[in-house]
Amino acid sequence: MRARSLRTLFAAVAVFAAAACSGSDNPASPSAGARQVPTESANHSLLFASPINVKPLQRTTALATSITVSKNIGILGGTIAIPQAGLTVVVPPLAIASTKLISVTALAGSNVSYEFAPHGINFTVPLVATQSLRNTQAAAGGLINPLSLSLGYFPDSTKQNAVTELLTLGVDVLNQTSIATIWHFSGYIWSTGRCDDQ
Repeated sequence: MRARSLRTLFAAVAVFAAAACSGSDNPASPSAGARQVPTESANHSLLFASPINVKPLQRTTALATSITVSKNIGILGGTIAIPQAGLTVVVPPLAIASTKLISVTALAGSNVSYEFAPHGINFTVPLVATQSLRNTQAAAGGLINPLSLSLGYFPDSTKQNAVTELLTLGVDVLNQTSIATIWHFSGYIWSTGRCDDQ
């Protein structure tokens, strides 16, 4: 008798939870007028069927020209850094199966944005990108809360703020850095939010 009561209670809780999750008051469910329906992937990213516009994180001093650093990296991994832009990328061991020329370009201008090559490459283990926030709007005492940042994937470098994926970032407030894991290459931009956010 007691087992039957417990089963009935668990079933009622499950039905209630399912109904609560499907309601229109659920902040995770899109509103009726939503233009995009993002889906969440396993590595804490939002994927979009078509690009959405984001607000770029800005550098306090713009890069006058693009800066490219290239390095041959093999199965043992390696590190690529662009100190002038505050970026360090760690390629862990076994991320790629054979030696490849990996390039990272800090794009000219105020946006904290980068192009990675070769385009389209996927990794078996994610790369770790660490961006210093010291010379950005998200520096300590700056205009942007560093905990609100995300990383956007843009497929077209002429439209850096049009992204098809948003990834969550880890933030080290004490050291003023943000940390992202990257599974594939093309362009990435540090974002302070979606343009349609109020």
